[in-house]
Amino acid sequence: MTTALLSPGSGAVARLAVRSGLGIAEWGLRRAARRNDPDRLRSILEARAVAAAALAERDALIRRSVHRLS
Repeated sequence: MTTALLSPGSGAVARLAVRSGLGIAEWGLRRAARRNDPDRLRSILEARAVAAAALAERDALIRRSVHRLS
């Protein structure tokens, strides 16, 4: 392809578009790698389990205290 038909500024715009596209693709790949990291996923699941247990314990304490008030 010849660039003779393109305007003089189109090279800079194309370069910016390509650089931006490559940057976005690189960011996406890094993000996917982080999101699929087994250690990270395991720690998230453990934190959720701890939070669920804490909420269950809190709810049980609230139920007992409300029951005593009645």
